[in-house]
Amino acid sequence: MTILGILAGILILGLIMVIHELGHYLAGRFFKIKITQFSIFMGPVLFEREKNGIHYNIKAFPIGASVSFAGEASEIEGEEDDPNIDPDDPSLFNNKPRWQRAIVVVMGPLLNFLTAFLVFSILFTVQGVITPVVGRVDRNTLIEQSGIEVGDRILSVNTTRVHTTLDFTIAEMVREQDEAWVISYRKPSGERKRTTIYPAKSPPRPMLGIVYVEDNGRYIIQEVNQAADHGVDGFQKGDAVISIEHVPFNDHRRITEIISESEGRELTAEIERGRVPMTITVKPIMLETDIPLGIVMTKSASAADILSQGFHYPISVLRSTFRALGMVFSGKIAVRDSVAGPIGIVSMAAETVKHGKTFGEIIAKLATFLGLLSVAVGFTNLLPIPPLDGNHLLLITVEAIRRKPLSKKFKMTASTIGVIFILLLGLAVIVLDLMRLFGW
Repeated sequence: MTILGILAGILILGLIMVIHELGHYLAGRFFKIKITQFSIFMGPVLFEREKNGIHYNIKAFPIGASVSFAGEASEIEGEEDDPNIDPDDPSLFNNKPRWQRAIVVVMGPLLNFLTAFLVFSILFTVQGVITPVVGRVDRNTLIEQSGIEVGDRILSVNTTRVHTTLDFTIAEMVREQDEAWVISYRKPSGERKRTTIYPAKSPPRPMLGIVYVEDNGRYIIQEVNQAADHGVDGFQKGDAVISIEHVPFNDHRRITEIISESEGRELTAEIERGRVPMTITVKPIMLETDIPLGIVMTKSASAADILSQGFHYPISVLRSTFRALGMVFSGKIAVRDSVAGPIGIVSMAAETVKHGKTFGEIIAKLATFLGLLSVAVGFTNLLPIPPLDGNHLLLITVEAIRRKPLSKKFKMTASTIGVIFILLLGLAVIVLDLMRLFGW
């Protein structure tokens, strides 16, 4: 991680929190609720001023923000028992109609979602946007004989409605390995059709028997097929593959040709093992592979598609979050791989900066990170857990149903339990962040 990357992560997290509190602040001002303080960031005060009875300040540490409403302590922040406050003042938060209080509470998450919409819309304007319209049908793919043609719009895959490319990822998240794809689509004429595509294997062909990822220009082996595992004399997990038969490994076309034409003979591979250059001999093995589905989508630059995708992409992010949570509870995803706290978030932003090849690419990836995290913060704050916004909204709803306020004792008890839960959860998430960071 770089200092610049860490700083970028902290600033993004801080910006999202400021935007969230700004939502509460703007709604409060609109409904003429008395505000005592609006703070940006945390820690010692660097700058402050007072205007119209509101104390504005900027603090030293660029994380967090807060807005304080006069005479209110149970639903956002404030001093309910301040002797200088008239409890009958109609501008107090708790004296406002419940629907106004509910809007003030929900405006924090709503502004986070609006931020995500704007960020993704700007990104799609600059980069273009991939729409769920078939742009190409490749040969030797499952879709080739399915009846789906160029120009068809994909509507759903199995039970997942498709509006964005992320929806395809969601469909793959929940699809079992040998499960068929049931694809609904619409022809350019408007006719709706459905087709079922079954997984299939390609004939066996020579392959190296490794799974690798590209990491900053290096091809790192993540997994070695059992049939290709020859211990220290062959490929090992963690090796960086440099070349095959003196052809750079990033020349994918030539590498594929060399492996396909090997006819059972051994090949020379140059690798780095623990940053130590080595030359080994490897023998391709005959493997079946899954025939790819082969759907290639259309890239669009139209304003209608950009706005549509800007709106639907945050929704797709939320849907993927729900699906991922379901997979956590079902045991398909480990808890440590599915949650991240402040340390994990800053670490991810730092890695984004570290691996960016150009300044434009870094900015685009950080903007994407800002959009994704805005959705996550907005969603998290709507959970009905004290002291989150979702709990405040729940209490207002319960009071509306009962037609009378909840007791201070009940609110205090619920708040105490919620704060303890949040503290314990936060501690657990920080521990998981540290475990990932140090590889424990």
